[in-house]
Amino acid sequence: MVCIQNAVLITRVIEGLYKVVGRRTLDSFAIQLLKNTTKKLQPTYEFFSWFELQDESFIGTTVQIRFDARFDALLSPRLGEAIDALVRVIYLELLHTIGDEVGRYFITELKEHLGDEVIDSLSTCGVHLEELQVEQHLRYQMKGLHPSPPRRPDQDEELRPEYTWDSVSTWKYENNICRLFDSKGTLLDTLYLDLIIEEYVERLAESKESDFIPSPKTTMLKISAKEDELLAMMRRRDIDVDSAVALLHVSRQKLDTMIQKLLQLEMLKYISDSEVKLTEKGIQYLSEKQS
Repeated sequence: MVCIQNAVLITRVIEGLYKVVGRRTLDSFAIQLLKNTTKKLQPTYEFFSWFELQDESFIGTTVQIRFDARFDALLSPRLGEAIDALVRVIYLELLHTIGDEVGRYFITELKEHLGDEVIDSLSTCGVHLEELQVEQHLRYQMKGLHPSPPRRPDQDEELRPEYTWDSVSTWKYENNICRLFDSKGTLLDTLYLDLIIEEYVERLAESKESDFIPSPKTTMLKISAKEDELLAMMRRRDIDVDSAVALLHVSRQKLDTMIQKLLQLEMLKYISDSEVKLTEKGIQYLSEKQS
């Protein structure tokens, strides 16, 4: 097996996370999330301060990072523990920001970006992505058992607006705060990422001390009304992005997320780099809905 240096290994992991998160949200959001998470993990893993992620570190789909010379001398188990925590926190933050359905294939896509050599090196360090993948699917099956996200003391739970991911049209990210808006521009929620990451790090530590795994319950990935409408439109005729945005009354950002979800559900498939079409599964789904 090829031996990969520590600096190269974590760079590849960060690149993979950047691609997976950026495809679901925005590149700018992915960059800020990675920067903030590595900083938040520094008190637990001090060697995360031996490199620094900056906006300029992200060039296209690659990441260029300068490391302290000590980084490659780290023991593999310690580095593996830190990478495991990084992947878990990023994944959980994506779940909180976007929702369970979008995060379901997170590890699957990450593995595709990393490749076999990196996956083997991670396994040697104690990072077993297959186990994380199983945990993901269990988490998806156990919807409703997740803890509520942290909130500020001055927020009254009864005053918090209730919404689903389908209600979210756009979001804005600034200074570690993500604000979610509906199609009318009404603020739905304000996510304080510092608090979220801190709580998730604490929960990761607690989870290692407990072997309890709740019994999963079967659930189905639900297709929203807007996604149904998009599939029906695509079945009737060819449609471009601008027309879909106008007819569905959604933002381009929301449409991209809908398409990615339908691709993951195998309702759509790529026929070129910029075109998708209904699959046989998608056509069958629509036929069954009409019958």
